[in-house]
Amino acid sequence: MQNSSSFPRRLSTLILVSSILFISCGGSSTEATLAKEAAERLNNEATQPADSARPSFDTLANDLSSIIAGLRPAAYTNKKVTDYDHQVYRTQVAQDWSLVVKQKIDPITSWRKKNMAAESTDTGTLFYPFAGADFLYANTFFPDCRNYILVGLEPIGKFLRCDTLPKTELLNYLEKIRSALYFSNRLGFFRTESMQKDLNQSTLDGTLPLIAFYVKRTHHLIRGITYFSLDSAGSPLECNASQSPVGVRVDFCDSLLQKNQSVYYLSFDLSDENLKKHGEMLAFVKGFGAQNCFLKAASYLMFNTGFRTMRNYLLGTSGLILQDDSGIPYTSFKPATWDISLFGTYTKTIDRFEHKFQPALEKAYADQEQPHPVPFRIGYNVKFNETNLLLAKRKILNCNEK
Repeated sequence: MQNSSSFPRRLSTLILVSSILFISCGGSSTEATLAKEAAERLNNEATQPADSARPSFDTLANDLSSIIAGLRPAAYTNKKVTDYDHQVYRTQVAQDWSLVVKQKIDPITSWRKKNMAAESTDTGTLFYPFAGADFLYANTFFPDCRNYILVGLEPIGKFLRCDTLPKTELLNYLEKIRSALYFSNRLGFFRTESMQKDLNQSTLDGTLPLIAFYVKRTHHLIRGITYFSLDSAGSPLECNASQSPVGVRVDFCDSLLQKNQSVYYLSFDLSDENLKKHGEMLAFVKGFGAQNCFLKAASYLMFNTGFRTMRNYLLGTSGLILQDDSGIPYTSFKPATWDISLFGTYTKTIDRFEHKFQPALEKAYADQEQPHPVPFRIGYNVKFNETNLLLAKRKILNCNEK
């Protein structure tokens, strides 16, 4: 995969549209929608200037991601694997994904439109610390962001060449990816212990394939993939996967090639001790300007003294914070600075984090005149069939807030 900027600015209509039309062969409503959009774009092209600029497009990266996501690639097919073998995996992924759409994406979308319609259409930057590979929920809650910055401890990893792998190796690789996505797809969060095991294998060695899976399954085309390091000022420096990058950028666009977006994943320890040694990390994030924040299944790390820098950064710079109870302590949101809305229910924590239970948050829920239900389940308390969300909107921006 190459940096998307290295590709020509103009591509033939045949190549661009074929990547969509091949995907549509699976027959599902999602793929049919993509095919319809492609046809609409073809009809509209007659009215566009002949020299209109098009985004660069990495067919290899897009095709490898399609194979991982159980969709049909446009050009880079694996001749060593039968159509039947491919179809078995595609059927399994389609069944898994239908539950994600029914239980997560559709109800979250309805909730978002009702409770944060204006905020979720923000086209700026979403910062998602402690995210791991969770592009799915970042994009579902905030679909229009130009940039998504995800940070986790898991390694970045790389793609295997799904178009040339021997049959057994390919099917094992795909099943490892499907297994690594299990908890996120079913429960609504990645389990740290599972990620440490799943993403540190000789073949599946990081988050990139999982992020690519979600980018493709949420109806996007991948324009390019770029690994990068950071200089001391936080500026990204393009590098190869073999050069110990700190992050990877996945550039993608909608199926009509009209909206360009990027997701950044950085493998980084966000503790105070490490941030003190590596100031380039927050310098990089600050470089994106105004941003909102999303926190979910964050292991209550920012309740601890060892994560004050990250907590204060988010409270001092975010225009909006959407989180469950594992993010920033409820008492850290000062009424003079934040408008708070609470959704769902909050009565307990899982046993592992029972010492992180927040009586003040419990009282705030109890004091609500009218409950605000949440029609989906995410976060640790799915074990109790319970979800809580806190939506904090800044009243006055105060970058010196502590």
